[in-house]
Amino acid sequence: MNINKMCIVLMVFIAVIGIIGSNSTSNAVYGAETWVKPENTSVYMTNFYVTIHATIKNNENHVQYFKISQTYTDSLDSPINWQITSKPGAVKMVDSVSPELNGDWGWKIQPGQTKTVCFTLLAVSSNNTGQAARFNILNKGSVANKYWPIIPDPGLYTSWFQPNEIEILNPSLDLKYWKGQFSFVLLNYDSHSVSGIIRAPIVPTDSKLVASSPKATFLDNDIVMNGKVAAWDVTLGPDGSDTGAGFYKYTYVWPYSGSSSSGIGKYSSTSIPTANAASDNSSASTKNTGIPYFPFVIGGILAAGGLAYARLR
Repeated sequence: MNINKMCIVLMVFIAVIGIIGSNSTSNAVYGAETWVKPENTSVYMTNFYVTIHATIKNNENHVQYFKISQTYTDSLDSPINWQITSKPGAVKMVDSVSPELNGDWGWKIQPGQTKTVCFTLLAVSSNNTGQAARFNILNKGSVANKYWPIIPDPGLYTSWFQPNEIEILNPSLDLKYWKGQFSFVLLNYDSHSVSGIIRAPIVPTDSKLVASSPKATFLDNDIVMNGKVAAWDVTLGPDGSDTGAGFYKYTYVWPYSGSSSSGIGKYSSTSIPTANAASDNSSASTKNTGIPYFPFVIGGILAAGGLAYARLR
């Protein structure tokens, strides 16, 4: 093999390595952002209530049941247990996923019937005392800090689920409508006031944020595909006092309708915060304005291929 052929092979090899590297999870880069793993946080979420309205149709020619899940894990460091505080019309199920939480409760749905239900859950501590859980959600997929001295602070993370998972578990059940009303309290146990970004602790995908109190500072579309995660810029007083507490409510509906986020309700935000830093860095590269590396990689491969064809024919 002459020197020209060796150079061509080397070019192709470097281009392929570039593609693999750009898609490697070891880079720990989410879009153009690198999430730095937080060691700890003094801010906890508690009194987390969820009220769900759901309309489900039974497409089968025989009776079906569906029930409430009382445990939630997803991307959490430890599962959240739920105490059912309201379940009108529900019956206790013959089998149970959560016998330690007083069994499973659900609803009967007749052949061809469409049933609408509503229930409320409270996140409780895992020791089954019935007390409201105190928890936070951090990004387990982030990397340990190796940057110095200036790093971004992404704030508290979020977790998510698909409202229509019931159709995946049982294709005979068709979810027609879903509405989730969430509320929680933020408490800061540090001896100083703290500031930062917190995101809605649990959000449904492919859904629409229709209400948020206080008004969401922005919608984070980069956490999960079609997530539209409500996020707030907060400042909390010290020592977990009432003055250091933040009360938050937000509501999502599914299925999402509309071609853009402009239809979001008046209590929520559709824009990025108008912070000074945002306006002062208009010339800086971002994930939207930065250099698009992938086309350069593709161009390199095409160039290498063309040169190889010209040299080897």
